[in-house]
Amino acid sequence: MPILKKKHTKRKLTKQQRRRRNIAIAVAVVSLALMLPLAGLFALWWQGLLPTREELPRYKERLAILLSGRRHARLPEGEVIGIDISHYQGAVSWEELSFHTDNSRRMYKRAGKKTQPRQVDFVVVKATQGARNKDPYYERNKQGAREQGILFGAYHFYSYQAGAHAQAQHFIRSAALQQGDLAPVLDVEPYKGKMPPQDSVLCWLRMVERYYRTKPIVYTNESCYRIWFMPYPAFDGYPFWIARYGGNEPTRQHIIWQCSENGRAGGISRPVDLNVFRGSMSDLKGLYVIR
Repeated sequence: MPILKKKHTKRKLTKQQRRRRNIAIAVAVVSLALMLPLAGLFALWWQGLLPTREELPRYKERLAILLSGRRHARLPEGEVIGIDISHYQGAVSWEELSFHTDNSRRMYKRAGKKTQPRQVDFVVVKATQGARNKDPYYERNKQGAREQGILFGAYHFYSYQAGAHAQAQHFIRSAALQQGDLAPVLDVEPYKGKMPPQDSVLCWLRMVERYYRTKPIVYTNESCYRIWFMPYPAFDGYPFWIARYGGNEPTRQHIIWQCSENGRAGGISRPVDLNVFRGSMSDLKGLYVIR
C-alpha cells in the first residue's frame, strides 16, 4: 500500500509578521545605501585621494570652476608655459600631454580641426604634505614626465600640523629629485586666515637648500607675499612663484606667475593650473634647476 506524503503548505504570515519583515528589508536596504558611499569615502581617504583640511580652500575653488561650466580658458602669452598637478587631476596620459589651442588661444582638452598643439614646457608635481602624506600619484607622474622629456619639478604642501624639520626630511626622502630637475618648491598657503610662523618656513627652506645645494622656490598668492613674506628680509634671497588670477600679472618680484587654475590640456581630464616663467627656457634651466 503506497505511503501518502503529506502535502506541505506555506504558512501564511500574519499582518504583524509581514510588517516586521518589510521593516527589516527596508532597514537593510537603507543601511546598504548608506554604507556603500561611506565605504567609498574610506577607500579614497585610505589611498590619500581626499583633500586635507588645509587643501579644502583650493578644492572648493576648483569645484566652483567645474560647476560654473566655465570653459575655454586662454593660453597665456609667454615663451615658457608649464602646469602643476597633484592627485586631484587623477591619472595623466603622459604620451598625450599637450596644449590644444585655436587661433584665439582658447584651450581644449582634445585636438580638433581648428586647434594647434603646443608643448608643455615644464610640470611641477605634488610630492608630499606634512610629515607623512605622500601624493599617491607622485611616482607615476614623475616617471611619466621624465619619459616624455618634460622638465620636471616637485612641491611640498606645507602643513600647520607638523614640524618643519620632519616635513623637510619627508620631502627629501620622498621626492628623490635628481640633477637636472627643477629646484624644489614649497607651497605655503593661508589656512583659516592664518599663516605658519616665518621661522618654521625658513627652517624647511634651509634644510632642503643644504641638501640639494639649490635655493627652493616658494609658491604663494600675491596678498600673502605682500603681507607675510615681503616684510621679512630673510626671504629676500629666495625665488617666488606667485598666484594671481584675472589677467593681471603680480606687481611684486617673482620668477613664475600662476595666472589661472582653469587650464585645459590633452591627457588630463580635469582643469590644471597654468604658469608662465619670466624668461626663456635657457634661463629656467640655467638658473633654477638642481646641479
